[in-house]
Amino acid sequence: MNPNFKLLQFLQKKPTANFTQIAEALEVTDKTAKAHYDFLLNEEYIGGVRAKYIPESIGLETNTYLLSLPDLKRVELIEDLAEFHNFTTFRNRIMGNIQGLLIQFDVPVYSEKFLEELFIKLEEMSIVESYEKIPSLGIRLSTSPEFEYFNDKTSEWTWDFKGWSKRYRNTPSELPSKLPKIVDVKKKLKLLDIKLLTEITKGSKYHHKQIDFARRFNVTPVQVTRRLNFLNMYVVNYRVLYARAKIQTVDLVLFRGKCSEERKNKLYNLIKKYPIPFDTGFELLRDGFLWRMNIPPAFTSLFSNFLWEICSRVNFYRFDHAKSKLYYFYDQNFDYVSREWRATRKEMYEEPLDWIKGEKI
Repeated sequence: MNPNFKLLQFLQKKPTANFTQIAEALEVTDKTAKAHYDFLLNEEYIGGVRAKYIPESIGLETNTYLLSLPDLKRVELIEDLAEFHNFTTFRNRIMGNIQGLLIQFDVPVYSEKFLEELFIKLEEMSIVESYEKIPSLGIRLSTSPEFEYFNDKTSEWTWDFKGWSKRYRNTPSELPSKLPKIVDVKKKLKLLDIKLLTEITKGSKYHHKQIDFARRFNVTPVQVTRRLNFLNMYVVNYRVLYARAKIQTVDLVLFRGKCSEERKNKLYNLIKKYPIPFDTGFELLRDGFLWRMNIPPAFTSLFSNFLWEICSRVNFYRFDHAKSKLYYFYDQNFDYVSREWRATRKEMYEEPLDWIKGEKI
């Protein structure tokens, strides 16, 4: 049982709250608010706060690859390649329908062909057995943990899965006419924005103070405030980094479903209107959907059977908790003078290929 569970609930909804705001919400003093926050940090219930940028807001598209790899040696080799490649944003080992890696890159549209060329070459070199580039439609949803459905005393979730799944039948099968619009502000990015993006996507134990950034980048606090406001409005969202295992053991899984347009749209609309209370990311594909989930083990079977019923085929993958890595924004990718990405064939294909040829395969 967590003695500061109410604070954890509050931070999940307001991850960037300062101690005064926490104090007001919990009706305690600022000093007590800080002490409670420090308790969550020191006991490793949370790891702090991290920003996640929206790729489309800065002229990038997420490219997801599922790689089947022949052995652990090649898994480790591609993991090292992910470290080398400038545009890697996420990777994790997967087990299930295939054994290998899920790896993501955020790249400008004109560079996607170079990334595809790289994986074709890796397959020719027998480093990769096979791969699938996920055919995304660029329409995504995310859900966050809602601890109001979690009983901290019994460590049980009280969310009604059965009631939620029954809503599917009567959910509309057409997507909303007005999907959330993302504004591309790449041409408005300044050098300070790039520096700030790098820092806030690294994450920190405490919410960033403008004065610290001002000193580090030799600018005024007012300049920092203005640019952070700009980034917060158009480019980033924030999340508290909480330790899932400290709350309850979870499965980190991925469902790759193939189904009709009608059924995938119904599922999107269901999640949109009735979000599930877990950390998940849902993405519409040309032939179905991709749904990454951090869910309690008891719900893994429930979701598996539910999705099996509505899909012609469901591929199920398990992620390796210990080998998951989320990368922060790499400022050297962006030329702030021309306001263009450094994502030519050289950066996307030639340099990574030269690197891997230099490794012992």
